[in-house]
Amino acid sequence: MTLSINNYILVLTVIVSIYFDITQKKIPNFITFPVILWGLLTYTIFGGFEGFLFSGLGFLVGLGIFLILFILGVMGGGDLKLMAAIGALKGWKFVLYTSLYTAFVGGIIVIIWLIYKKQLLATLKRVAGIILKPILFMLSLRFNNELFNKVNNYFLSQELTWEKNYIPYGVAIGIGAVLVYII
Repeated sequence: MTLSINNYILVLTVIVSIYFDITQKKIPNFITFPVILWGLLTYTIFGGFEGFLFSGLGFLVGLGIFLILFILGVMGGGDLKLMAAIGALKGWKFVLYTSLYTAFVGGIIVIIWLIYKKQLLATLKRVAGIILKPILFMLSLRFNNELFNKVNNYFLSQELTWEKNYIPYGVAIGIGAVLVYII
């Protein structure tokens, strides 16, 4: 069931969310909550219980996709509610595709941001250290090789502090949703 007005609401929601995410570093509830309510009500009115399930499942999938990232503090609550609103408005399949495009667009945004901040190489080194530390430690214990020991000591000496940067992930979500809508 597709309601054509929902497509306009989707585009308007995305544009307003991107604006607020860039200018105020948050996506307010007054944007997402009415969209969630609209999606649930309209699909229920026009589709009955099946419509409610369509919108409700989209809402839950949208909420669930980024819930772990929200709990870990990687993503804000506005981003989480925006994805839930998109799910309530367009259904679970749409929100799944949106999350895939969002991950791709978000990765590009983060890489551009790290290049702009001149932190790309340092970040890649920290990520490599996180991945390689346990592997190198086990290899150095097992083989007691001088090269393994040197590389292991290099990564052990690296301080793993992370500078908290604000990345407007609502922009990636919005672009991801528009890409799914267009494609």
